[in-house]
Amino acid sequence: MSLQVKKKNAKKKHAIKVILSTDEEAEDAENLDLGEDGGGIYLEKDDVLLIYNALNNYKPSTDDEEMTYETLREQFEEILIVDYKVKLPGVRW
Repeated sequence: MSLQVKKKNAKKKHAIKVILSTDEEAEDAENLDLGEDGGGIYLEKDDVLLIYNALNNYKPSTDDEEMTYETLREQFEEILIVDYKVKLPGVRW
């Protein structure tokens, strides 16, 4: 699973556009429509922080879940640190 992020200030002042895609779609990323009508969801800092905290409290039960969990947790962590300048406890970047 891949997470593609595009900052978007037109619709929400401090929101980013998140597009979840499969690995196959990510391999063909140059054809991914990131325009206005390209799909995705706009998330603000509080939304991303809520998802990140939920992921931190989640315990995956299978190997497949573990891989997806780690990928999503790392990507949401990166969004918070890089895009929103949030200092997360126990995380060093």
